[in-house]
Amino acid sequence: MDTFVKRIITICVSLFLISYVGYQCVQVFYNPVKTEIVYSASEYETVDTEGITIRNETVLTGKKNGYLFYTIENGSRVSKNGVIAKVFPTEEDSRSQQQLDRLIQSLNQLKEIQSQGTTGKVNLDAIDKQIDQVLSSLAVSVNQPVLKDMNHWQSKLLALMNKKQITIGRATSFESRINSLTDLKNQLTSSFSAATSSVKSPVAGYFVNKIDGFEDRFEFNNVKSLSADKLHGALAAEPNKAEKDVIGKIVGDYKWYLACIIPSAEAGELRQGAKPDLLLPFVTDEVIPSEVVAVNRDKDGSVVVIFECSYMSSELSYIRRESVQIRLKRYEGLRIPSNRIITNDKDEQGVYTLAGDTVAFKKVEILYAQPEFVICKQTDDKTYLQLYDDIIVEGKGIYDGKTVR
Repeated sequence: MDTFVKRIITICVSLFLISYVGYQCVQVFYNPVKTEIVYSASEYETVDTEGITIRNETVLTGKKNGYLFYTIENGSRVSKNGVIAKVFPTEEDSRSQQQLDRLIQSLNQLKEIQSQGTTGKVNLDAIDKQIDQVLSSLAVSVNQPVLKDMNHWQSKLLALMNKKQITIGRATSFESRINSLTDLKNQLTSSFSAATSSVKSPVAGYFVNKIDGFEDRFEFNNVKSLSADKLHGALAAEPNKAEKDVIGKIVGDYKWYLACIIPSAEAGELRQGAKPDLLLPFVTDEVIPSEVVAVNRDKDGSVVVIFECSYMSSELSYIRRESVQIRLKRYEGLRIPSNRIITNDKDEQGVYTLAGDTVAFKKVEILYAQPEFVICKQTDDKTYLQLYDDIIVEGKGIYDGKTVR
């Protein structure tokens, strides 16, 4: 019995010693770390706020003795005295006119293709490139916050596909289709009553078919003196009631203003003459250049910043109150996770990197910090972090000079 107990004790002690030695070997010879490659990146210091647009707007009114049919799309550019809408006796007449316009457009496209004929492979290559360009433009339009120009791209794509059919010989002629559409056009022309009158734009600009009641809320020529109290009051008040027989409005001038109330602590960079870029994330992906033309401070610390913008588009023509992101400053450098920044015993900020199997401490100069990441300055000084260095993001017992096998 004593011999058996001794054997059990001996086996247990042996297993313990083997396990302990194995554990120590693992700690000495196998200490895995996880690394990430450092890349360059650029980030913007931004202020997120809300803004209200102030534009030179002309409200259009007129008697509608019939059905008003808009001849241009909402947000489209219109010249002075350009036709905005036509008045038809009935809505059905206006729809017939719209159908006739589409028929005429299709006829003109087919006649143009028919007259061109084929010019061989070179022409086919050009057509294929144009089709690819249209498809790319369609993809961009679909992914925009506001869908636009779909009718234009659809019509252009159909014309190119018809042209390709002629070029490759799959269709020898569109003569029968042209004759059919011509007969249909003649029948349609005599089946409805023509427009009795038209509405023309008194000024050049962008046409918007609705008003929001804020058109007269701010004086366009005195916008630079707008105070926080007045802006708060205007936003809190109810919109003006629409006048009778409103047809729409014309947004004149490319110049327009965006007024924002910004906390005093965040308005320090926004001095008169500054030219920050603006983003309206729920309207368009395009960056809007601007210039700060007024910074008005109230006694309570509120700051109204007036941005002057000269870029206009159909999407921007009908906005009023929108979320705004103001880009104050652009930082470019090395992007690394914030939680990997350490301070050594020399009170230097840096990160641990892995060069071969050796851990090295590299200093960093932080330009811009966020909770998840920092942007660090790029420098030729090899004691500082370099582009494409491997920084250690996971590991235990890491220190400068340690060998990792």
